[in-house]
Amino acid sequence: MNKKHQLALSIQFITLGVVGVLMGGAAPVYAQTEPAGEIIEETLVTGSRIKRSDYQNGGQVVQIERQQIDALGSLTIADVLRSSPLNSFGSFSERSGSSAQSNATINLRGLEDFRTLVMLDGRRMVGSPNLGASTININMVPMAAVESVEVLADGASAVYGSDAVAGVVNMHLREKFDGVEFKVRGGDRSRDDGTEFSASLLAGVEGDNSNLTFAIEKSTRDPIFDRDRSYTAAKTRDVDGDGVIDAYVDTIGYSIYGKSIAIYDPDTGYDRIKAANGCAAGDGFLGVVDADIDWGADSGLNENTYCMYGFADVSANKAELDKTNVYVNYTYDVNDATEFYARSIISRVETFGRFAPAAATWDDMPADYKDVPFDIEALKAQGLIGDNYELTGYYRWTNVGLRDNFTTDTQFDTTVGLRGDVTDDVSYEVYVQNSRYDAKEYGKYYLSYTGLDYVMNQGIDPFSEEGAQAMSALTTQDNLSEMMKAYAQLQFGVGDWFGAGEVLTLVGVEEISLDYENKYDRASEGGFVGGSAGNSASGSRDITAVFAEAVLPVSDTFELNAAVRYDSYSDFGSATSPTIAGTWQVTDSLVLRSRIGRGFRAPGLDEIYGATAFSAETASDQFTCAKNDIAPEDCSSTQIDTYFYSNEDLDAEKSDSFSLGGNWEVADDLTVDLSYWTVDISNVIIQPLTQDVFYAEVAGYQFNPATNTYVDRSGGKPIVHSAYVNNGELSTSGLDLQIKAAVDTGAGRFTSEVFVSHTLDYKEPGYFSGPLQDTAGFNLQPDMRAQLALGWSLGQHSIDIITDYIGASSQQDFIAFGSSGDAYLDTSNKDLKSWTTINASYTYDAEGWGKIKLGATNLTDEDPVFDRNGLYEEPHYDLYDNTGRVVYLEYTLKI
Repeated sequence: MNKKHQLALSIQFITLGVVGVLMGGAAPVYAQTEPAGEIIEETLVTGSRIKRSDYQNGGQVVQIERQQIDALGSLTIADVLRSSPLNSFGSFSERSGSSAQSNATINLRGLEDFRTLVMLDGRRMVGSPNLGASTININMVPMAAVESVEVLADGASAVYGSDAVAGVVNMHLREKFDGVEFKVRGGDRSRDDGTEFSASLLAGVEGDNSNLTFAIEKSTRDPIFDRDRSYTAAKTRDVDGDGVIDAYVDTIGYSIYGKSIAIYDPDTGYDRIKAANGCAAGDGFLGVVDADIDWGADSGLNENTYCMYGFADVSANKAELDKTNVYVNYTYDVNDATEFYARSIISRVETFGRFAPAAATWDDMPADYKDVPFDIEALKAQGLIGDNYELTGYYRWTNVGLRDNFTTDTQFDTTVGLRGDVTDDVSYEVYVQNSRYDAKEYGKYYLSYTGLDYVMNQGIDPFSEEGAQAMSALTTQDNLSEMMKAYAQLQFGVGDWFGAGEVLTLVGVEEISLDYENKYDRASEGGFVGGSAGNSASGSRDITAVFAEAVLPVSDTFELNAAVRYDSYSDFGSATSPTIAGTWQVTDSLVLRSRIGRGFRAPGLDEIYGATAFSAETASDQFTCAKNDIAPEDCSSTQIDTYFYSNEDLDAEKSDSFSLGGNWEVADDLTVDLSYWTVDISNVIIQPLTQDVFYAEVAGYQFNPATNTYVDRSGGKPIVHSAYVNNGELSTSGLDLQIKAAVDTGAGRFTSEVFVSHTLDYKEPGYFSGPLQDTAGFNLQPDMRAQLALGWSLGQHSIDIITDYIGASSQQDFIAFGSSGDAYLDTSNKDLKSWTTINASYTYDAEGWGKIKLGATNLTDEDPVFDRNGLYEEPHYDLYDNTGRVVYLEYTLKI
């Protein structure tokens, strides 16, 4: 056992031991006498570590209170955050078929989830190892334990370090709770027989000088199968009305990985693919279908054929989710000036995903196998091929079975610390934290290439039951990320410099150690498993950071907040991040604020040390389409074999952010908040998507295969390779408007809140290594998101209606050329439609008997937004949910 692991265990046992000893002297208090005088609470606001009363923050902080969380009717806190207008272009949620199947994230400003720092009570947890150990899996956070959420939509590296480029999501967990709260929720989906369920218990015990708050939560959600939605089920349609079904153009949910066999000769360039002999409809197969694109330049478009398989008849789209979270928070007043605290979160998330039978190539298949549709000798006689020809089968190994993937993610996060006052003007906090995340995955019924070789050598039919037994493979992944942190800060006053109040200063230091492992089974590592690939990888880093912050009251109405942080990384270098913010109380009802800062994002451990990964990505091969005189708008998408690589030579990203805003209390129950913001990132770390690589190819970019980013067209079907690299810039700006209003009438209290986030521009390279251009409003990058919350309450009755709006975006992007021949990314003249969904609920408060809520998410059962072909493809998953309407009943009892 290594020293780090021993220390981690020691922290866990010390926490349990101290809690046990201290609780032994804590007795419940049934009545307390209020002290004379008014107690002034000191608070923390996200974006600063200084604790004070009467706080003004120079940054834009959006608060989501517990009442708003409950009003949404969401199953998990991840669902709540993903619905925020600040989640501009959407974010990842649990997805069958993904290596991060169990994860859910938030992506502020469309700047990617790995540039959004997620914290609990101002402390980061270690990230998911399936997301590079830098992005938090929000599914690991117990919703029952969340008191409120603060979103600082500003860069905050000067306070919190790396990853806070786009902003910070800080969840405040419940503490010093006294009583018991029980909640149970059951939901039923309208589109299928799937259900949702959650149950939670929150309890707290107050002692003379201690508090123990405890929460346990269980939530489940059934998977969504592609066949259970009309827009993802396997089907065909004759788009052009020619009576011929063309692959991918006229098919939905079918793949050429069925029984399709390709022949290619590198010497002659002969390149064809045809449906296997005996291909027939039935058992999931569509039958013989015309190929959508011919990779042979000298032949007609319809010469090639496929034998396609309907993977969408059996595959799951959204993974099944089963969450168990436990939260414990203990505080003990050692004396009047010192408080001990211990917090621990234990989370276990299990998911199930189903894929169609393994889609894997049969390389160098025997020419005399019964499925081969080519007359090899005749082709040789015609001089079309020679002895170096290659015969490859694109097979769906149906007899091996449906691929089922199971994941189990377990996280332990424990913090033990002391905080208190040295004198009236000096306070401190010290803590140690261990956060460990284990992610295990195993997959059943993959294809063993070793077994296939054995079957062929023994003369066994690979599609027989005996063949299936020999060819079945079990895949595994064992991934780990762990963080050890020691932290100390000292806060003190340094006098009244300007005659407007005490200048508060904070200095601190933290030491962080991170470890990351990604272990595949040996067969997958060696490339002996069809439908699975990957190489094991591991890495570690140590970080030392020192930081300082000051609040300077310049006058009775104006103050400054300045911060600076220095981070030293063991694996790439160092970074210094300063920021300065100001607030001006113009009148009693109007406050203006501004914040400017510099930040950074360290390369993720997966970006530096990650394993090579394989994925069949959906993209349109516009290079081949152009070669065959197919217009970009008619170039259909298909699955492209893609390999992704890490890069140990990456450097950190740099960022500059600026915001300017104001809050106007128009009346007692009417406030208006408006913010303008910009974020500029240089030295951007990117891993080009398959489509971006194709765009660059069409634009004439000269790839260097030594960089591991290029298109391999040496065979028939293109293979894309993509590696992480520091490349280019990214900048965005926008406006956020928030209006809150309430009115009391004889018919009850009416409340409303509208939040609109408008992206003014989003400048990025239009394609890999291309020039910067504004892509706001381009495909799946809507420039507008909004949320309207309406509430009504009267006596024991209340109604909440929340409307979410996602603006339109372009139907399609493609490479175009200007008059001077310069390439740029252009959009179609048609847009995807906007998307509006409504969540509504009615609550009856039976007082001592509890609350009963009846509600529905996506009340009008809206379909997700479809692409230009009327399909709901993977690129749409982050932005538009396919769950449909869920009607739920919830019961809450507080004692």
